[in-house]
Amino acid sequence: MKHAPFNAKKLIFLLISIYLLTILSAAFCEDQTIPALSSRNELFRQFMDNLEKSYMDEVRGVKIIPHIYTYTAVEKDTLITVAARCNIPIETLVLLNNFSSPDAEITGKKLYVPAAAGLFVKDEPASILEKLIQIRFPDYKEAPVVQLDGKNYYFIQSERLTPTERAFFYDARMSSPLPEGVLTSAYGMRISPISGQELFHKGIDLAAPEGTPVYACKSGEVLSASNDSTYGNFIILQHENNMQSVYAHLSKFAVSEGYVRSGTVIGYVGTTGLSTGPHLHFEIRTNGKNRNPQDYLP
Repeated sequence: MKHAPFNAKKLIFLLISIYLLTILSAAFCEDQTIPALSSRNELFRQFMDNLEKSYMDEVRGVKIIPHIYTYTAVEKDTLITVAARCNIPIETLVLLNNFSSPDAEITGKKLYVPAAAGLFVKDEPASILEKLIQIRFPDYKEAPVVQLDGKNYYFIQSERLTPTERAFFYDARMSSPLPEGVLTSAYGMRISPISGQELFHKGIDLAAPEGTPVYACKSGEVLSASNDSTYGNFIILQHENNMQSVYAHLSKFAVSEGYVRSGTVIGYVGTTGLSTGPHLHFEIRTNGKNRNPQDYLP
C-alpha cells in the first residue's frame, strides 16, 4: 500500500491559515464597547480612525462593511449629541438601533455605533421611516449586511434621508385636525344625542361647516379609509409608537392609501353615519386603547 507523498508546502499553508484564523477570531471577539466618547479613550480613537477611513473609502467609491462598536448612553446623552460626537448622521444611528424618533430616551441603553455613514435597511421594517427606506431601495439585499441580535441590517453606503423621509423622522408634534371648529362633545361619559342613553364617548366632536378640510394631525400611514353605519365615512391613520388617529363622519375622502405628512388634507367634514349635524368625530388610540384627544392636541 502506497502512502501519499509528504507535501511540505501544504502543511505550511495549513499552519499559516490556522494562525491567521486565530488572529482574526481574537480580533472579532475583542470587546468593542466604547466606555466614553472622549478622545482620551483609546477605543474611541480607534473608532474615529475607522470612521475616517470609511469616509475616504466613500470618496473613492469603495464598498465597505462598517465596523460596529457599542456605547452605553449616560445621563444627558441624546441621539443628537451621540451622533454629533461620533461624527455620523443621526439617521445612521437611529436606523441601526431601531428608534423611530430623534427624541427617544436613551439613558442607560446600549447603542450600536457604526464607524461609517449611510442608511440601514431591515427585512421587517417596524416604523414608517424604515418602510419608506425599504421602498426606496428595493434591491437592498445586494448591499453589505451586518447581523446584530439575530437580525440583518443591510448597509446602503453614503445615502441620507430624503426630504419626505426626514419629515416623517422629525414629525414629533401633533396638530389640530381642523383649521377651526367648536368643541360640542368632550371625551368621556355623556348622554348620547342619538339614543338618549348615557354612553362613553371615545373621542371628541368638533362642529364645522360641511366640506371643511380635515388634516392629518400627525404624519402616518393610511390604515383604513372605509364606511360603517356608526362612523359613516372614516379614516384611521397609523402613527409611530403604536398610536392611531381616527376621523369620522366625513363627507368624502381625499386619501385612501399610502403615507401622509402632518397637515395633509385627508378628507372633508360631513354628517355621514350616526350624526346629528356636520362635525368631525376625532379619536386618539395608543396600544389599542382610546385616549383623550385633548391631552395630545395643542
